[in-house]
Amino acid sequence: MNLHLTYKEYITHQHPFENDYEGKVITTLIESRANKKENKKVVLYIHGFSDYFFQYHMMRYINAEEINFFAVDLRKCGRSLLSHQHPNYCQSMREYFPDLNYAIEFITKQNSNTEIYMMGHSTGGLLVSYYAKFGLLRNRIKGIVLNSPFLDFNLPFYVKPFITTVAKSKSSKDAYACMESLPPIYGESLHRNYNGEWKYSLDLKPIKPFPAFYAWILAVQHAQSLIKEDPNLGDLPILLMRSDKSGNAYRQTDITNCSDVVLNVKDMTKIGCKLSDNVEEVIVEGGVHDLVLSSEAARNFALQKIVAFVKK
Repeated sequence: MNLHLTYKEYITHQHPFENDYEGKVITTLIESRANKKENKKVVLYIHGFSDYFFQYHMMRYINAEEINFFAVDLRKCGRSLLSHQHPNYCQSMREYFPDLNYAIEFITKQNSNTEIYMMGHSTGGLLVSYYAKFGLLRNRIKGIVLNSPFLDFNLPFYVKPFITTVAKSKSSKDAYACMESLPPIYGESLHRNYNGEWKYSLDLKPIKPFPAFYAWILAVQHAQSLIKEDPNLGDLPILLMRSDKSGNAYRQTDITNCSDVVLNVKDMTKIGCKLSDNVEEVIVEGGVHDLVLSSEAARNFALQKIVAFVKK
């Protein structure tokens, strides 16, 4: 049975699915209370790794432009994380497809003529690209917005070929083997308790990220490889957004708060520009990994570009 909870600015719709290998599983769809029936266009936002939807300023900005807004907290993430589950754990990126199917069906039941633009940040950007290629309801997607998409691992070129071998070896011995030594620099640069300006739940998005399970790494690598091997999504409109530079993920520097300290921005361009015959790349000067959490000038520039793309 679905659970619907109303808050000041949004409504959450928790939807249960059949049990998976860890037991009960749900997804959470967040619906802005400022949405209007007469609005034709919709942005559906998908978060990244060790993340959830809390960018309410983005929701308000998009709503103010007469565009409806929804977001998904994927299974085992954010509001959808249950006590018996391992955070962010999956064995295939396709496990998230039912979450996106539910969201798209929910939106189109409200208005069958709506135009859905899927926006994905980081791993969410990979998932949106993957779904646009293989998802059941991919033909209902009008366009996609990629906010610093995770299209490749941020590793030296001579290390990348060994990702699969190491992850397979680790996960074959223990299904929940993981990397726990992920750096806290990015989280510290965002949260107001440290060096940032944003307030969000540290239970749902901890400063030191949740462990990266090797099974999850394999799932990500598999999705990335399929996109690299056959990237073209026809003439699907794509807005590819990234920072102008990458920073150091392991120590604070002069550019920590104005660079992408998580991924290599050059990988985004190299792979992302091949995703369709209709890719618009936008480089956000001084942008951080989640571009809409950048300093005011950079995030406003990113938001303006998103709205302009959706309104075309």
